[in-house]
Amino acid sequence: MKPVVVREVEGGTRVAFLSRQAFIDLVVSALEVYKKEVFGLLIGRTDGSRYFVSDIIPYQSAQRSYEWVNMPSQRINRINFALGHLTKLEVIGDYHSHPQGPDKLSATDVSDLFKGVKALTILLSVYKKKSRERWKHADYSIMGSIGGRYFVRLMAYEVDRKNGVVHRITVVCPYMNKVNRAGLYKVPMR
Repeated sequence: MKPVVVREVEGGTRVAFLSRQAFIDLVVSALEVYKKEVFGLLIGRTDGSRYFVSDIIPYQSAQRSYEWVNMPSQRINRINFALGHLTKLEVIGDYHSHPQGPDKLSATDVSDLFKGVKALTILLSVYKKKSRERWKHADYSIMGSIGGRYFVRLMAYEVDRKNGVVHRITVVCPYMNKVNRAGLYKVPMR
């Protein structure tokens, strides 16, 4: 196998757009199992250099730890079978979290990307942190606070198997502007 390079630079014009529902579900699924990792599927469509993530499906029965997550292939196949018979949307990638960081893919993450079929992955770094930071775009990612108790950063990566490279690509989510206008990033959780 070729040596793998992770380029922590923008992947050109490649963009991952998150719908309101996908954004909410990504963050909630990562917080649900925090301090363990979450793992799931990204559902949507691709259009040239753009990914449109409309929904996600967390793997409920994934085996989780503080540093890894695993899902038996038999269960993945079962979910893909059901999706193929219930919707016209497709699986366009996967996602997972890193509780308390790091804000980058691990060597295992990169290896798994090259073993997979889909090109897109989203990484959520989740920190238990008393902060009240507005949601913003920075470093091709989006980041902000949840209720003054958690800080979350979402990063997207695309694998180029032909050239043995993983590119960071831009993440866009218009809904985060509504979260900011409503001040939801700073409202304490009950």
